[in-house]
Amino acid sequence: MNDMKKLLVLIALAVLLLPVAGCQDFNSTLAPIEAIAIDVSTPDPLSNVTVSITYGLPDSCYSFDKTKVVDITDGFDIGVWIKKPVSAEACDQVFRTETTAVNLGSKFEPGKSYTIRINGVERKITIPEEGAGDEEMVIKPAPIVNVDVRIAESFPPQVFIDIRGILTDGCTALNGVEVTRQGTVIDITVTTQRPRDAVCIQVISFFDTVVPLGSNFIAGQNYTLRVNGKAQQFNVSTGIVPPPDIVPPPGTVPPPIPVPAPGTAPSPDVPKDGGGIAPAPPATR
Repeated sequence: MNDMKKLLVLIALAVLLLPVAGCQDFNSTLAPIEAIAIDVSTPDPLSNVTVSITYGLPDSCYSFDKTKVVDITDGFDIGVWIKKPVSAEACDQVFRTETTAVNLGSKFEPGKSYTIRINGVERKITIPEEGAGDEEMVIKPAPIVNVDVRIAESFPPQVFIDIRGILTDGCTALNGVEVTRQGTVIDITVTTQRPRDAVCIQVISFFDTVVPLGSNFIAGQNYTLRVNGKAQQFNVSTGIVPPPDIVPPPGTVPPPIPVPAPGTAPSPDVPKDGGGIAPAPPATR
């Protein structure tokens, strides 16, 4: 009988505690974006687009909260939120990443370009025309006009690379962005594509793309960024690191022209007006 009473008491306590756990308050915030991958299906007749988003969890108390998709002009705005209990105190300061997939549905028209924005990071995609996969494409590095390193005011700091490049004619489109990293050296390759034998309008246009590099950076450490071979250095503490002053190597600096002391006759090799080399004196017989 006593055992039965104890069991009933435990059940009653569990029932009382359930509402407390269910009403726990959370702080919700937009997640830092680490990487984005976009998968476009073959048109039939419309294309399906799925966006895979790798986001960061700043400490052990954060967890995934929700995603929200909003239609914008010629595109979609995706929000990814993470949450943390308001009462959380002792959290391990370990940065983690997780990935979530957002299916935008089969609503993308072949030949049309769209903007997909994830927590402020933009990606532009062009849906291939039906049968375009049978056409040979020329893929080559894009001409780069400008590269900016943008460091978000977050903890830990998030690094974004803003890139502007050139589309050389009306048939050229952005193909893709590839990022590789070895230690403190980060290489970004931006490529364009165009049909090999296409006759295109000779109009130059520009493209802009944002490449999130995440937050795996050490404060005070200089990193080398190369975008299609164009190199610069940055530091998450100070931003872009200016190149060092160029100093000519030894032996390349011309020697100074000798200046006679006051009251002495100038050397015959030093012109009185200081311009050029004076002619040699006439030979004596």
